[in-house]
Amino acid sequence: MNNQLRNFILISIASLCFIANSASAESYLVIGNGANKSTMKNMTKQANKIGARVTNVIAEAGVIVIEASPKQAAKMTGVMAVVPNIKVQMTTPSERISVQAANPPNTSDDDSFFDRQWGHDAVNAPEAWEAGVRGKGARVAVLDGGFSVNHPDIADNVVGAADMTGEGIEYGPNEDDPDGIFSHGMHVAGTIAAADNAFGTIGVAPEAELVLVKVLGNNGTGSFEDILEGIIFAADFGEVDVINMSLGADIPQGLGVDASLVASLRVVMNRAVAYAYKKGITVIVAAGNDGRDLNADKSMVVFPADMPHAISISATGPEGWGYDPTTDLDTQAIYTNYGRSGIDFSAPGGDYELIETNPELAFSGCAVGGAVRVCYVWDFVFSVGSDYNGIWYYWSIGTSMAAPHAAGVAALIVGENGGQMHPAKVKAEMQRRADDLGQPGKDAVHGNGRVSTGY
Repeated sequence: MNNQLRNFILISIASLCFIANSASAESYLVIGNGANKSTMKNMTKQANKIGARVTNVIAEAGVIVIEASPKQAAKMTGVMAVVPNIKVQMTTPSERISVQAANPPNTSDDDSFFDRQWGHDAVNAPEAWEAGVRGKGARVAVLDGGFSVNHPDIADNVVGAADMTGEGIEYGPNEDDPDGIFSHGMHVAGTIAAADNAFGTIGVAPEAELVLVKVLGNNGTGSFEDILEGIIFAADFGEVDVINMSLGADIPQGLGVDASLVASLRVVMNRAVAYAYKKGITVIVAAGNDGRDLNADKSMVVFPADMPHAISISATGPEGWGYDPTTDLDTQAIYTNYGRSGIDFSAPGGDYELIETNPELAFSGCAVGGAVRVCYVWDFVFSVGSDYNGIWYYWSIGTSMAAPHAAGVAALIVGENGGQMHPAKVKAEMQRRADDLGQPGKDAVHGNGRVSTGY
């Protein structure tokens, strides 16, 4: 990568990779043959019999979490599987382009950074707002890293928050972000529902409510236990219409990884997503950033994007938008996963292809909304950062940024229809309104189309 890029860029592609070690060397998920009271009772009895300590019960997914030695865990009987409480690791680059909210430029919108948000134009969000469709009556749960719940861009829309990691809900300094300003979770939440309050940015659904659920630690890692528990918490919170998960794990099939482990994790993750679905919640997830053809390459299972009831989102982006605002906003992002069987919709996630195709332009200056930055950064998605040390905003790219654009559109649809829509109906309406890009019908890059408000 160009040294100049290293000095300026924060690429949070938010791809999560498989880590073979467990969340704790002795932490296991005991997966039952079903998710019912008798199964849970039997698993707990078994755990006590072998001398293991039960640390958590996620009954809705048919799982108990135990601390035990490998020899003890191997003695469990009458269960589907006993597997390590696997961690996932989010990509956390050390470079960044960020901006502190101090004397922001005046723009045509009263949210001072709106002019930087090309993704909203791509999905026709402003047209929906003008028609009075702003997400009121919809509630979105964001499962991600830490959150600054008092950040002025989202505080008015936050109705609940919970921490599954033990760190506390706030995002803070860590080895990858010593200043504590990055906050992947805030970027996602702001894209969905930053308030229309004459400050900072604005979300796709600026009047939707937010439930913030921390399932990844400040360093970007999280266990399957925390993610499962986060899904169940969001499903049970009450009146949640949409869950956004800009996270996932690529777990290899074969390559020395026990196939039964992959199959067992698929079962338990599917139970959790299906539980939310049956509660009437539309589950939207990032498709991943490995540039893989999910039809041709079956070497990995992508959790939770592979789950039947999850809506998987690929990423699009412009090339040179800061230089030419009329440029196409819907090109396939260079990093995004694709494939007809693996992608439901595409959405704005940003791109860095300009660096490859036109480096001279990429590193020249481009002015947008009164701010001058290197041109390539304007092709990224601009959103909220932490308020740990000031009020921060920053640019980022990835299917992690695409998913919240789709979740925002889903929230607008739910709000427009008075709330409480069955997820199948939400998906059908998303498909009806989507722009059919690429090959006619469902295609490998955009799935059923690039999401749109339809206005």
